[in-house]
Parts: sequence; structure tokens; C-alpha cells
Amino acid sequence: MSKAPGSNVISELVSSYFELPVSIHWEKAAGLPFPDTFEGARLEFGGLATAWLDLKQVIWHADQVRFIAGFPAQVQVKGPRVEIAVGQAELDRWLSRFQLPYRLVLEEEALVVHAEIAGLPVGEFETRIEVVNGWFVLQPKRATILGVPNYVASLFRTYLPLPPLSGDTRLIGVEHQTGQLRATFGLDDFEEQVTPGLLSRLQSRLLPTLSSPFGGMFSQRTKDAPEAG
Repeated sequence: MSKAPGSNVISELVSSYFELPVSIHWEKAAGLPFPDTFEGARLEFGGLATAWLDLKQVIWHADQVRFIAGFPAQVQVKGPRVEIAVGQAELDRWLSRFQLPYRLVLEEEALVVHAEIAGLPVGEFETRIEVVNGWFVLQPKRATILGVPNYVASLFRTYLPLPPLSGDTRLIGVEHQTGQLRATFGLDDFEEQVTPGLLSRLQSRLLPTLSSPFGGMFSQRTKDAPEAG
């Protein structure tokens, strides 16, 4: 998707409002004298920190965004989706906060769980991410225990220490890459009044877990401190 004419100005205005660097794109804009309807819209945030996990990238997609003049003005969003990317470095930092008996490695076709006991490797699971009753789980596809293939892996699953999804959020896609995982969430259409508090209401809608007590407002992620030599 190429960047539409005028989107640089809007990106600067929205970045100022969010107090975060934002890049805005759209496929088609309509409305006179100023565009008020945007088709195929997307807002891209890079390097965000949340209360639960650092995110490499967040992209808000919408089939259509429409601004309706009035007192107060309204914004209508159709076909909203949220795309979240997590890298291996962000995942490693998150896992270091917990005493878990496994490591997670982002590989090209799966998220691989390396189970350990007292630091000794005992098993390896190729897994896929699923959502069960709102909670994130790792569902093994194939496992190797002490070097022996285990075909009953589907009987086991591991819950991730993440807050649950908010009620209208659905996991609709997961893309695996070496060193990165990208998850896409679908949401219901919505409209909001352009009044004080709009930012926090949008964050609650468009980040999948902010409705939970573990959530928090996101902020620009600071650069990693260099490791001690």
C-alpha cells in the first residue's frame, strides 16, 4: 500500500495527539471540501511498550473510517482489525519476568517450546497459538520427549501468562517468521464521539487485552540498554 497524498500531514497531527510516532496510510479518500471517509485505512505504531509485553509493531486496520461533523463529532469504524508483531528479543524479555519451565523460540513455521528441568532440556514442542475462553494457549502440534517423537502431544496444552482478550476480540490469524510472530485480531464495528477521553477509549477497543486488570496504557518503547560486557 502506497502512502496517500496528504497522509504525512495527518500522520504528524495524529502523532501529536497520541504523543507517539504514527504512520497513516489509506487506499482511497472521499469527501468535500475535506476528506472525511477513508477506505483501507491503517495506522502503524512501532516499538510500543505495554504493561504485559513489549510489542515490535502494532497496526490498526479498518475497511472504512468515517468522520461525521457535529457537536460532538463522531468517528465510525467498519471492519476494524489489530495486527501485533512480537520479536524474539521482546519475547525473551517477557519470559525473563516469570519462572517458567520452558523457553519459546520463534521459528519459520511454528512457535517452538523447549521444556527444561533444572536447566536440562527434556522436550521440544512445535506449537500453535489458540484462544480458549479468552485466554491464550499453546497447543502442541508435534513433540519430542528426551529425543523420542511423541504423537500424543495434542493431549497437552500450555496457558500463556497473558491477560485474556476483551469480549468482542477474536484471534483471526497468526503468521510465523524466524524471530518474529505476527497475530491479527478482529473486532466489531464501532463508533465513538470525538470528546475528551477518546484516546483511552480507542486504546481499550483496539488493543486486545487492555480491558483486563493487567492492562495499561501503551507508550513508546525505549531502546534496550546495552548488555554488560
